[in-house]
Amino acid sequence: MSLDMNLEIEGDSPDWAALEKAAKAAVVGELTNSFSRPPKKGFLSNFYKTEEQFDGWFLKSRTSFHLHKQASIGNITAEGRHGCDFKVRYVMVFRPLNSGFDEFVEEIRIFLSTLADLSPMQFVLSFQYEGVYAIRNATGFSFNWDKPK
Repeated sequence: MSLDMNLEIEGDSPDWAALEKAAKAAVVGELTNSFSRPPKKGFLSNFYKTEEQFDGWFLKSRTSFHLHKQASIGNITAEGRHGCDFKVRYVMVFRPLNSGFDEFVEEIRIFLSTLADLSPMQFVLSFQYEGVYAIRNATGFSFNWDKPK
């Protein structure tokens, strides 16, 4: 059984530069995709010019993730709006390993807090679209790991 954490990201065109810097802050491993190899220079900002999905992992916890573009832009899927009013096109699915779960919590906190510091882009992190663990809405960022909403 996998424990998927879903990060729903605001808009039709996310802030790729902020995602890149946040990923580097959380020490993300090499990115791959099913269509072609990423360019030698650059990271997400160049990678996404032609692609619509990628895979990677956090180095410490070995948590894998997959970011994909949904067929159409739509409403937030996570239960409850939690002060969020945005449309979602991109979703990142994180699949933490039981053996590295504590490390994953630290890595995802670094990733999301850095992302929130760098960009006004809104997002919601939920456990399988149910309990909400982190929110970046118009009023700010909250990390609710110990008391999901």
